[in-house]
Amino acid sequence: MAAVENGSAQLQSALIFLGTGCSSAVPNALCLIRPSDPPCTVCSQSLTMPPVENPNYRCNTSLLIDYCKDNGEHKYILIDVGKTFREQVLRWFTRYRIPHVDSIILTHEHADATLGLDDIRAVQPFSPTNDIDPTPVYLTQYSMDSIVQKFPYLVQKKLKEGQEIRRVSQLDWQIIDNDCEKPFVASGLEFVPLPVMHGEDYVCLGFLFGKKFRVAYISDVSRFLPTTVSYISKDSGQQLDLLILDTLYKNDSHNVHLCLTQTLEALKILCPKRALLIGMTHEFDHHKDNEFLVEWSRRNLDTSFFIFRPTIVIMDDLVEALKHFSFSTQNLGCVQSAIFRSIHGNMMVWYGAWIKRSTENKDSLAATLLSMLTSVSSMAILLEHGFFDAYAGESKDHSPAAKFYTGDIVSMNSASFSHHDIMPIEDFTYACLAIFKDRFQNMNGAVSGVCFKSQQLSKVAAVFVWKSLQCCYNVGGQTRVAHRGGPMKGSGGATPPPNFDGNSIYT
Repeated sequence: MAAVENGSAQLQSALIFLGTGCSSAVPNALCLIRPSDPPCTVCSQSLTMPPVENPNYRCNTSLLIDYCKDNGEHKYILIDVGKTFREQVLRWFTRYRIPHVDSIILTHEHADATLGLDDIRAVQPFSPTNDIDPTPVYLTQYSMDSIVQKFPYLVQKKLKEGQEIRRVSQLDWQIIDNDCEKPFVASGLEFVPLPVMHGEDYVCLGFLFGKKFRVAYISDVSRFLPTTVSYISKDSGQQLDLLILDTLYKNDSHNVHLCLTQTLEALKILCPKRALLIGMTHEFDHHKDNEFLVEWSRRNLDTSFFIFRPTIVIMDDLVEALKHFSFSTQNLGCVQSAIFRSIHGNMMVWYGAWIKRSTENKDSLAATLLSMLTSVSSMAILLEHGFFDAYAGESKDHSPAAKFYTGDIVSMNSASFSHHDIMPIEDFTYACLAIFKDRFQNMNGAVSGVCFKSQQLSKVAAVFVWKSLQCCYNVGGQTRVAHRGGPMKGSGGATPPPNFDGNSIYT
């Protein structure tokens, strides 16, 4: 059986977030029984909005992996079984039609990861004599020792003389090592343990998994161990497609968890292609803070431009070659790309956005990209290429990012500067910015615009998105600040959906 959303079966693997909240969950009970003045906006939403419609209603952190094997069979692997497990079953197992759990993996033995183990019987076949196949549970020896104390009746193998049979969860305990070099297999899917510090006196596990896509799940961490970093960082050649990472507080720090500032710094170091944050308290408002994260993501990108002059009349083959080039760059860490074709047919621009990296790595990337463009050389001349930083932007709707889609009209302008003895490059950069901001609000028909500064040359570029070609031509002469510019048609995409309880990502 496949996970189903809105009545339609999904025939691929999926990640279903059963919970993305902290140990005390969200809403915080104290905010409801002893409300502040004014009341907590995040927690008070739970009184007016059903949980299934409220992304700020967050249960204990837990992930369900709906793993679709090569033969089409689905296996359901659960990471952590916290205090809110029964509620998660009622909300999300029913919505996604999850019929059972095939195996369980525990990150550690704290209450928000284990106190739902007693309720596993609710998703097991009914047997008054416990005569069913047990569900495998993968955990460290340290966690096992704690479970023996918390749930002796779940560990007991044989009844004592005179002891009555009572229906309890049937579990098969499997000990794993907290060692990256000792992977294990659960329900046919390989997992690599990722030991991290959860406070300086405690080792917790994250897990690396995925065949087509590399996914790391790290729910409780205060500090990364070097061995773990070597398995999941881009600089080690192990870039993740998706990192699911702990972040407890938005405005403070904590001794046993990463908080937002530390989490964002970790993302800069690890450089995953995509990241989702979990383990959050009621300080986080799903919608408002995702707007901030979208803006932060845009600020922490390197952008590259490759400018071509076509040598062929019909440019469809060149467009197809650049589309293939775009697809290939995804394996190198490109998170967004677009192709712009000049209205007049005399120019083609390829744009790519990358998670920031060191100058040395950038030079290596540039050399690799140039070597990949050999198929284009017979159709176009590469005039110019380089990396840029986006350092300012404006939009008429005050959205946090400039978006462009297939068919949009986009104009690109650039200005070079060589008189460093007259004006420092920083002054030139911000002089261009002042012109950009001053004129943007008076540009009728301009939807948004972004300023870029070159990382290698004394050059500034501006990109504008327009409502129509006519609007662009009407004011284009007034806004041009460069020796090169003009309207183009572009293609691109928007930011993927953010994370919340019950969200599913198909991979």
